[in-house]
Amino acid sequence: MPPLRQTASRVYHRLYQTATLGALNPLLKPVHNGLITLELAVNRGLDGLRPHEPPHPHLNQQVTVLVKTFLRPPILHRLLSSIRRFYPALPIIVVDDSPHAQPIPGPHIQTIILPYDSGLSAGRLEGLKQVQTPYVLLLDDDFVFYRHTRLGAALDLMAEHPVIDIMGGAVVNLPFFTVGEYQKAGLYPTAAAPAFPPGTHIGGLPTLDKVANFFLARTGRLRLVEWDRHLKLVEHADFFTRARGILTTVYNAQFRCLHARTPFAKSYMNKRNDYLPYIAYLQNKYWRR
Repeated sequence: MPPLRQTASRVYHRLYQTATLGALNPLLKPVHNGLITLELAVNRGLDGLRPHEPPHPHLNQQVTVLVKTFLRPPILHRLLSSIRRFYPALPIIVVDDSPHAQPIPGPHIQTIILPYDSGLSAGRLEGLKQVQTPYVLLLDDDFVFYRHTRLGAALDLMAEHPVIDIMGGAVVNLPFFTVGEYQKAGLYPTAAAPAFPPGTHIGGLPTLDKVANFFLARTGRLRLVEWDRHLKLVEHADFFTRARGILTTVYNAQFRCLHARTPFAKSYMNKRNDYLPYIAYLQNKYWRR
């Protein structure tokens, strides 16, 4: 990351943390939301100027999108709208455990409504049960597709290399367009050895222990691991810890989506920050055993 952008990002994240605690909320909320809105609008304009990948002949029969959402209807609809701009007939499964969840109208979309606050893992498990295609694309509801979300190209790479079970992509975090680095991402204690040591290249892509929750996976293989239903939050490292030695994961930096967080969505953030019981569960799961 360029030094100037890195410095700006650090300052922003310090202010971000203060804002979510409430001290600078009135000042930073309109600035943050306005900046995100502007950046998304600019990218939509660029999407129209630069070519996206050509239609894939088998994409709609091969891939289902799986989205777990909670308390953020406008954010979910922003994601769905971005998907439909590029992939009008791609099957989508939305799992919603919000208090007033409603079925989402439209073709090629299925809504699964769960009891309130069933949790992230339970939602993904229910959604995965309904997937009928060979591949599933896992998404968070605050992602946005754009011209670099080349799903067809990612699918072709996985088809060429059957040993790949999960292909993670780059999540571009707004407003500073930073991308998380998962090369050093840690797992919980495990004796499992990966089939390919991290850093091994398959089809030109490096294998990693963990990638972001933006990945294309083989449906049948993903069902070998799934998610721990006890974890409503902080399920990420647990999933990839248990996947080690079972699933082979690669990282594709050219397979991208935008990530537009909602730090000022008070009801959502109150639930999102209530993670300490699940941290205690994980400590018991991995260290006390």
